[in-house]
Amino acid sequence: MGMPKRVAAIDVSHWHSAYDAAYLRILRDFGCDIVGVSDRDERIARDRAERFGSTPFTDYRRMIEARRPEFVIALGRHCDMPETFRFLVDAGVPFLMEKPWGTDPDTVADLARLAAEKGAWVSVPFMVRYSFWAVTVKRMIASGEFGRISHIVYRGIRPTMRRYVEWDSPWMAEKSQAGGGALLNLGGHGFDIARFVTGEEPEVLSAVVSRQVHDAEVEDYALATMRTPSGVLIHNEVGYTMPTWPANQTDGEQKMAGERVLLRQVSGGLQILAPGRDETHPAAAGLGGRLPARGPRRARSVWPRRPATDPGERMRPRRPPDLRGLPRRRRALALRHPSGRPASS
Repeated sequence: MGMPKRVAAIDVSHWHSAYDAAYLRILRDFGCDIVGVSDRDERIARDRAERFGSTPFTDYRRMIEARRPEFVIALGRHCDMPETFRFLVDAGVPFLMEKPWGTDPDTVADLARLAAEKGAWVSVPFMVRYSFWAVTVKRMIASGEFGRISHIVYRGIRPTMRRYVEWDSPWMAEKSQAGGGALLNLGGHGFDIARFVTGEEPEVLSAVVSRQVHDAEVEDYALATMRTPSGVLIHNEVGYTMPTWPANQTDGEQKMAGERVLLRQVSGGLQILAPGRDETHPAAAGLGGRLPARGPRRARSVWPRRPATDPGERMRPRRPPDLRGLPRRRRALALRHPSGRPASS
């Protein structure tokens, strides 16, 4: 599949339509023809259409039928994602859908199976896979530079939940619509990267969540720990507790510690620590010729050259979807007390 020209976006009141990931800006910058944007809120649909040179719709089904896009960015409330997903699969339209695809693990697994059965082109943007750190870790593991691996740290603490209100997504604070808080929304990146860089299927050992800062229906902080079959420990820490808003800043860390080397992400690049070594390397530079010559892949990586059905990575045609990542998503969704309250706080 080449770079699509005619694209559309569904449920653009989701903050990633114009903020953070800012899909509509990316599409515009790539020179795509944004043939339609939809949202149940007519005001927001018109706003996005005016800002990004498109046509507004309040019904995404009508938009797809009328505008015939080659590719769709599917956003929206988490509770609405399954219905949108099924519609696009049945319509045969290739699409990228933001995480988490739903609010319960069984539904998410069913959607992946549906995509597999239909041979649909479906993707989810786990962008950490394409970070300079992740690409470098994968290469260093393959070359044996770490020796025995001790642990991985993934931390992503984002600003206050107030940003969702100001970015037209106040539903993120409501459990019935969002399904959960920081663990569901942000934790997926940590669950995914653990499997991606190790090539193993980790087991969740423990998790704790808190609503201490915002006292909302959903958790604003979470810490989950995992262990792979070979013994690698993973710390997955996420939250909405970075106290810098309106400055959109992140308290983030990506680190792998091994027997011979510690590699971690630092501002602008990577730091490597080893006996007699303390080196910092900018993302644009190499490290002894073994690291990529450039940093994170640009957003066009969401469009593979060939059709894909894997919900977590680019896929080859005629290959069944790789569903091994779903247990991580299922655990993220299931780490809740049966009553619907956080497991602990």
